[in-house]
Amino acid sequence: MNIEFTARHFNAPNNLRDYAEKEVSRILKYHSRAVQCQIILIQENNQFTTELNLSIPQRKLNVKDTTDNVRKSIDSAVRKMIKRVSKIKIKQRPVG
Repeated sequence: MNIEFTARHFNAPNNLRDYAEKEVSRILKYHSRAVQCQIILIQENNQFTTELNLSIPQRKLNVKDTTDNVRKSIDSAVRKMIKRVSKIKIKQRPVG
């Protein structure tokens, strides 16, 4: 999976970038055909917003989460994305 990382309105240290990429790579456990993921971290007024844009075959998924801690924001957004990907994977399974 190709992962793009963007930090807006602040300079993200390398360890934060590595952490975000490691967390996003957990999604592959739930949908192995994920093609690309954009991680966008935005800081506004002591609030951190994490936006994840995931491309899987025939779909593009987006989630956002805002908290006062950047790592909590990343974790929560990844959990939301895993939930959405899991639901899609269940719907794609053949019946019978």
